[in-house]
Amino acid sequence: MEINDLQSIALFSDLENEELDIVRTLMSTQRYAIGKTIYAPKEPSDNLYVVAHGGVVVTHKLDGDTVTLAHLSQGYFFGEAGLLKEKQTHQSKAQSEIDDTTLLALSRNNFLKLTEKHPKLALALVTKIASVLSERLTEDTTRIAIISAISDLITDPNHLNNIKLLANEILTITLRAIPAATGFLGLYKRHEPSQLEIVASSNISPKHLPYTLPVDSDPYVHTLHTENDELVVPRIQYQSQEKVFYAKQNLLGRSIRIEGENIGVLVLADKTRGEFSNQNRLMLAIIASQISFALQEAHVRQEKTAQEELKRKYVGM
Repeated sequence: MEINDLQSIALFSDLENEELDIVRTLMSTQRYAIGKTIYAPKEPSDNLYVVAHGGVVVTHKLDGDTVTLAHLSQGYFFGEAGLLKEKQTHQSKAQSEIDDTTLLALSRNNFLKLTEKHPKLALALVTKIASVLSERLTEDTTRIAIISAISDLITDPNHLNNIKLLANEILTITLRAIPAATGFLGLYKRHEPSQLEIVASSNISPKHLPYTLPVDSDPYVHTLHTENDELVVPRIQYQSQEKVFYAKQNLLGRSIRIEGENIGVLVLADKTRGEFSNQNRLMLAIIASQISFALQEAHVRQEKTAQEELKRKYVGM
Protein backbone atom coordinates (compact mmCIF):
# COMPACT_ATOMS: atom_id res chain seq x y z
CA MET A 1 0.00 0.00 0.00
CA GLU A 2 1.27 3.45 -0.94
CA ILE A 3 1.83 6.15 1.69
CA ASN A 4 -1.03 8.27 0.32
CA ASP A 5 -3.38 5.29 0.64
CA LEU A 6 -2.22 4.68 4.20
CA GLN A 7 -2.70 8.34 5.12
CA SER A 8 -6.32 8.19 3.90
CA ILE A 9 -7.07 5.78 6.77
CA ALA A 10 -8.23 7.66 9.88
CA LEU A 11 -5.92 5.74 12.23
CA PHE A 12 -2.85 7.03 10.36
CA SER A 13 -4.14 10.37 9.07
CA ASP A 14 -2.14 12.48 11.57
CA LEU A 15 1.23 10.84 10.79
CA GLU A 16 4.00 12.37 8.67
CA ASN A 17 5.23 10.61 5.53
CA GLU A 18 8.38 9.38 7.28
CA GLU A 19 6.28 7.92 10.11
CA LEU A 20 3.88 6.32 7.65
CA ASP A 21 6.80 4.65 5.91
CA ILE A 22 7.97 3.16 9.23
CA VAL A 23 4.49 1.85 10.04
CA ARG A 24 4.08 0.43 6.53
CA THR A 25 7.20 -1.71 6.85
CA LEU A 26 5.83 -3.27 10.05
CA MET A 27 2.43 -4.20 8.64
CA SER A 28 1.58 -7.28 6.60
CA THR A 29 -1.12 -7.52 3.93
CA GLN A 30 -3.75 -10.26 4.17
CA ARG A 31 -6.41 -11.05 1.55
CA TYR A 32 -9.61 -13.01 2.11
CA ALA A 33 -12.27 -14.43 -0.18
CA ILE A 34 -15.87 -13.81 0.81
CA GLY A 35 -16.94 -15.82 3.86
CA LYS A 36 -13.40 -16.69 4.96
CA THR A 37 -12.68 -16.55 8.68
CA ILE A 38 -10.16 -13.97 9.90
CA TYR A 39 -10.29 -15.17 13.49
CA ALA A 40 -12.59 -17.28 15.66
CA PRO A 41 -13.55 -17.18 19.37
CA LYS A 42 -10.86 -18.32 21.82
CA GLU A 43 -8.08 -17.90 19.26
CA PRO A 44 -5.11 -15.76 20.39
CA SER A 45 -5.55 -12.06 19.76
CA ASP A 46 -2.20 -10.63 18.72
CA ASN A 47 -2.93 -8.43 15.68
CA LEU A 48 -4.43 -5.04 15.03
CA TYR A 49 -6.35 -5.25 11.74
CA VAL A 50 -7.23 -2.37 9.44
CA VAL A 51 -9.69 -2.81 6.56
CA ALA A 52 -7.85 -1.52 3.50
CA HIS A 53 -10.42 -2.79 1.01
CA GLY A 54 -13.70 -4.69 1.21
CA GLY A 55 -15.66 -5.46 4.35
CA VAL A 56 -15.69 -7.56 7.50
CA VAL A 57 -18.59 -8.80 9.62
CA VAL A 58 -18.06 -9.49 13.34
CA THR A 59 -20.46 -11.95 15.01
CA HIS A 60 -20.94 -13.52 18.43
CA LYS A 61 -22.78 -16.64 19.63
CA LEU A 62 -25.41 -15.85 22.25
CA ASP A 63 -27.72 -18.57 23.60
CA GLY A 64 -27.24 -20.60 20.44
CA ASP A 65 -28.02 -17.70 18.10
CA THR A 66 -25.51 -15.78 15.99
CA VAL A 67 -25.67 -12.05 16.74
CA THR A 68 -24.10 -9.53 14.35
CA LEU A 69 -22.00 -7.06 16.32
CA ALA A 70 -20.69 -4.90 13.49
CA HIS A 71 -20.17 -4.50 9.75
CA LEU A 72 -16.70 -3.01 9.21
CA SER A 73 -15.87 -1.11 6.04
CA GLN A 74 -12.73 0.45 4.56
CA GLY A 75 -10.63 2.36 7.09
CA TYR A 76 -12.08 0.63 10.16
CA PHE A 77 -9.66 -1.02 12.60
CA PHE A 78 -10.39 -3.92 14.96
CA GLY A 79 -8.63 -6.53 17.11
CA GLU A 80 -6.76 -3.84 19.05
CA ALA A 81 -7.01 -5.61 22.44
CA GLY A 82 -4.25 -8.07 21.58
CA LEU A 83 -2.00 -5.26 20.44
CA LEU A 84 -2.16 -3.38 23.73
CA LYS A 85 -2.22 -6.27 26.19
CA GLU A 86 -0.58 -9.70 26.04
CA LYS A 87 -2.29 -13.10 26.28
CA GLN A 88 -5.64 -11.88 24.95
CA THR A 89 -8.12 -14.13 23.13
CA HIS A 90 -10.89 -13.24 20.71
CA GLN A 91 -14.43 -13.33 22.07
CA SER A 92 -16.10 -13.02 18.67
CA LYS A 93 -15.73 -14.23 15.09
CA ALA A 94 -14.59 -12.06 12.18
CA GLN A 95 -15.25 -12.99 8.55
CA SER A 96 -14.80 -11.34 5.20
CA GLU A 97 -18.18 -10.33 3.78
CA ILE A 98 -16.87 -9.02 0.46
CA ASP A 99 -14.68 -10.92 -1.99
CA ASP A 100 -11.00 -9.94 -2.08
CA THR A 101 -11.20 -8.14 1.25
CA THR A 102 -7.74 -6.76 2.05
CA LEU A 103 -6.53 -6.21 5.61
CA LEU A 104 -3.41 -4.59 6.99
CA ALA A 105 -2.17 -6.41 10.10
CA LEU A 106 0.15 -5.01 12.76
CA SER A 107 1.31 -7.79 15.09
CA ARG A 108 1.97 -7.29 18.79
CA ASN A 109 5.63 -8.25 18.25
CA ASN A 110 6.07 -5.57 15.59
CA PHE A 111 4.25 -3.03 17.75
CA LEU A 112 6.68 -3.76 20.61
CA LYS A 113 9.57 -3.19 18.17
CA LEU A 114 7.98 0.14 17.22
CA THR A 115 7.70 1.04 20.91
CA GLU A 116 11.41 0.36 21.44
CA LYS A 117 12.74 2.12 18.34
CA HIS A 118 10.17 4.89 17.85
CA PRO A 119 8.39 5.50 21.18
CA LYS A 120 6.80 8.81 20.12
CA LEU A 121 5.31 7.21 17.02
CA ALA A 122 3.98 4.27 19.06
CA LEU A 123 2.45 6.70 21.56
CA ALA A 124 0.79 8.64 18.73
CA LEU A 125 -0.81 5.43 17.46
CA VAL A 126 -2.04 4.43 20.92
CA THR A 127 -3.47 7.93 21.46
CA LYS A 128 -5.33 7.75 18.15
CA ILE A 129 -6.66 4.27 18.98
CA ALA A 130 -7.89 5.53 22.35
CA SER A 131 -9.60 8.52 20.72
CA VAL A 132 -11.45 6.36 18.19
CA LEU A 133 -12.44 3.82 20.86
CA SER A 134 -13.86 6.68 22.93
CA GLU A 135 -16.03 7.75 19.99
CA ARG A 136 -17.20 4.17 19.52
CA LEU A 137 -18.06 3.95 23.21
CA THR A 138 -20.29 7.00 22.83
CA GLU A 139 -22.05 5.29 19.92
CA ASP A 140 -22.46 2.11 21.99
CA THR A 141 -23.89 4.11 24.91
CA THR A 142 -26.43 5.69 22.55
CA ARG A 143 -27.32 2.25 21.20
CA ILE A 144 -27.88 0.90 24.71
CA ALA A 145 -30.10 3.88 25.56
CA ILE A 146 -32.22 3.27 22.46
CA ILE A 147 -32.56 -0.44 23.25
CA SER A 148 -33.56 0.41 26.81
CA ALA A 149 -36.20 2.89 25.64
CA ILE A 150 -37.77 0.35 23.28
CA SER A 151 -37.64 -2.34 25.97
CA ASP A 152 -39.60 -0.03 28.28
CA LEU A 153 -42.26 0.35 25.58
CA ILE A 154 -42.51 -3.41 25.08
CA THR A 155 -43.08 -4.08 28.77
CA ASP A 156 -45.98 -1.60 28.92
CA PRO A 157 -49.29 -3.52 28.54
CA ASN A 158 -50.97 -0.45 27.03
CA HIS A 159 -48.55 -0.53 24.12
CA LEU A 160 -48.82 -4.29 23.59
CA ASN A 161 -52.59 -3.93 23.38
CA ASN A 162 -52.28 -1.22 20.71
CA ILE A 163 -49.87 -2.22 17.94
CA LYS A 164 -50.19 1.07 16.05
CA LEU A 165 -49.38 3.09 19.17
CA LEU A 166 -46.37 0.87 19.84
CA ALA A 167 -45.23 1.11 16.20
CA ASN A 168 -45.41 4.92 16.20
CA GLU A 169 -43.44 5.14 19.46
CA ILE A 170 -40.75 2.78 18.11
CA LEU A 171 -40.51 4.70 14.82
CA THR A 172 -40.07 7.96 16.75
CA ILE A 173 -37.21 6.43 18.75
CA THR A 174 -35.68 4.97 15.57
CA LEU A 175 -35.61 8.38 13.88
CA ARG A 176 -33.91 9.86 16.94
CA ALA A 177 -31.24 7.17 16.75
CA ILE A 178 -30.84 7.35 12.96
CA PRO A 179 -31.88 10.85 11.83
CA ALA A 180 -33.70 10.57 8.50
CA ALA A 181 -36.23 12.74 6.69
CA THR A 182 -38.82 9.98 6.39
CA GLY A 183 -39.54 6.52 7.69
CA PHE A 184 -42.27 3.92 7.95
CA LEU A 185 -43.05 0.60 9.58
CA GLY A 186 -45.31 -1.84 7.76
CA LEU A 187 -46.73 -5.28 8.53
CA TYR A 188 -47.93 -7.79 5.95
CA LYS A 189 -51.61 -8.62 6.31
CA ARG A 190 -52.04 -12.05 7.87
CA HIS A 191 -54.60 -13.32 5.34
CA GLU A 192 -53.25 -11.26 2.44
CA PRO A 193 -49.42 -11.26 2.68
CA SER A 194 -49.03 -9.54 -0.68
CA GLN A 195 -50.42 -6.38 0.96
CA LEU A 196 -48.32 -4.28 3.33
CA GLU A 197 -50.28 -2.36 5.96
CA ILE A 198 -48.48 0.82 7.06
CA VAL A 199 -48.89 0.91 10.85
CA ALA A 200 -46.57 3.88 11.47
CA SER A 201 -45.00 6.60 9.32
CA SER A 202 -43.18 9.89 9.71
CA ASN A 203 -43.19 12.88 7.35
CA ILE A 204 -45.06 10.94 4.65
CA SER A 205 -48.63 11.84 3.72
CA PRO A 206 -51.20 9.14 2.85
CA LYS A 207 -51.17 10.61 -0.65
CA HIS A 208 -47.53 9.54 -1.07
CA LEU A 209 -47.69 6.39 1.04
CA PRO A 210 -51.09 4.62 1.07
CA TYR A 211 -52.26 2.94 4.26
CA THR A 212 -52.12 -0.35 2.34
CA LEU A 213 -49.33 -0.92 -0.17
CA PRO A 214 -49.26 -3.82 -2.67
CA VAL A 215 -45.82 -5.41 -2.27
CA ASP A 216 -45.20 -5.72 -6.01
CA SER A 217 -45.91 -2.01 -6.55
CA ASP A 218 -42.68 -0.96 -4.84
CA PRO A 219 -39.31 -2.40 -6.00
CA TYR A 220 -37.60 -1.87 -2.65
CA VAL A 221 -40.35 -3.28 -0.44
CA HIS A 222 -40.61 -6.19 -2.88
CA THR A 223 -36.87 -6.88 -2.46
CA LEU A 224 -37.20 -6.91 1.33
CA HIS A 225 -40.26 -9.14 1.08
CA THR A 226 -38.84 -11.76 -1.28
CA GLU A 227 -35.04 -11.63 -1.27
CA ASN A 228 -33.06 -9.80 1.40
CA ASP A 229 -33.24 -9.15 5.14
CA GLU A 230 -31.57 -5.79 4.57
CA LEU A 231 -31.62 -3.15 1.86
CA VAL A 232 -28.98 -0.41 1.59
CA VAL A 233 -29.22 1.95 -1.39
CA PRO A 234 -26.62 4.77 -1.28
CA ARG A 235 -27.07 8.06 -3.07
CA ILE A 236 -25.01 7.20 -6.18
CA GLN A 237 -26.65 3.82 -6.73
CA TYR A 238 -30.08 5.22 -5.96
CA GLN A 239 -29.81 7.93 -8.58
CA SER A 240 -29.24 5.31 -11.28
CA GLN A 241 -32.23 3.19 -10.26
CA GLU A 242 -35.96 3.66 -10.33
CA LYS A 243 -36.96 6.11 -7.61
CA VAL A 244 -39.92 5.74 -5.31
CA PHE A 245 -42.27 8.37 -3.96
CA TYR A 246 -41.06 8.37 -0.36
CA ALA A 247 -37.32 8.95 -0.94
CA LYS A 248 -35.05 11.27 -2.91
CA GLN A 249 -31.50 10.44 -1.81
CA ASN A 250 -30.80 7.13 -0.05
CA LEU A 251 -32.56 4.21 1.58
CA LEU A 252 -32.04 1.85 4.50
CA GLY A 253 -34.52 -0.95 5.08
CA ARG A 254 -34.81 -4.04 7.24
CA SER A 255 -37.26 -6.94 7.16
CA ILE A 256 -38.97 -7.94 10.41
CA ARG A 257 -39.01 -11.69 11.02
CA ILE A 258 -40.60 -14.03 13.54
CA GLU A 259 -39.26 -17.60 13.55
CA GLY A 260 -37.96 -17.19 10.00
CA GLU A 261 -41.20 -15.75 8.62
CA ASN A 262 -41.04 -12.28 7.08
CA ILE A 263 -43.89 -10.33 8.68
CA GLY A 264 -43.01 -6.70 7.96
CA VAL A 265 -40.49 -3.99 7.07
CA LEU A 266 -38.86 -0.97 8.69
CA VAL A 267 -37.66 1.58 6.12
CA LEU A 268 -35.80 4.89 6.50
CA ALA A 269 -35.13 7.34 3.68
CA ASP A 270 -33.01 10.45 3.11
CA LYS A 271 -30.53 10.44 5.98
CA THR A 272 -30.13 13.93 7.44
CA ARG A 273 -26.34 14.00 7.06
CA GLY A 274 -24.49 11.84 4.53
CA GLU A 275 -25.15 8.19 3.77
CA PHE A 276 -26.41 5.54 6.15
CA SER A 277 -23.39 4.10 7.98
CA ASN A 278 -22.56 0.59 9.18
CA GLN A 279 -23.48 1.71 12.69
CA ASN A 280 -26.88 2.81 11.36
CA ARG A 281 -27.31 -0.62 9.77
CA LEU A 282 -26.46 -2.38 13.02
CA MET A 283 -28.82 -0.14 14.99
CA LEU A 284 -31.70 -0.81 12.58
CA ALA A 285 -31.07 -4.57 12.80
CA ILE A 286 -31.27 -4.39 16.61
CA ILE A 287 -34.48 -2.34 16.49
CA ALA A 288 -36.04 -4.76 13.98
CA SER A 289 -35.28 -7.68 16.30
CA GLN A 290 -36.92 -5.82 19.19
CA ILE A 291 -40.00 -5.17 17.08
CA SER A 292 -40.16 -8.91 16.37
CA PHE A 293 -40.05 -9.62 20.09
CA ALA A 294 -42.76 -7.02 20.79
CA LEU A 295 -45.06 -8.50 18.14
CA GLN A 296 -44.55 -11.99 19.56
CA GLU A 297 -45.42 -10.70 23.03
CA ALA A 298 -48.52 -8.94 21.68
CA HIS A 299 -49.64 -12.14 19.91
CA VAL A 300 -49.20 -14.20 23.09
CA ARG A 301 -51.17 -11.58 25.03
CA GLN A 302 -54.00 -11.65 22.46
CA GLU A 303 -54.18 -15.45 22.59
CA LYS A 304 -54.27 -15.40 26.39
CA THR A 305 -57.05 -12.81 26.38
CA ALA A 306 -59.05 -14.86 23.87
CA GLN A 307 -58.67 -18.00 26.00
CA GLU A 308 -59.86 -16.13 29.09
CA GLU A 309 -62.90 -14.88 27.16
CA LEU A 310 -63.76 -18.46 26.15
CA LYS A 311 -63.42 -19.63 29.74
CA ARG A 312 -65.74 -16.90 30.99
CA LYS A 313 -68.27 -17.67 28.28
CA TYR A 314 -68.34 -21.45 28.43
CA VAL A 315 -66.92 -22.42 31.82
CA GLY A 316 -68.31 -19.56 33.85
CA MET A 317 -64.92 -18.33 34.99
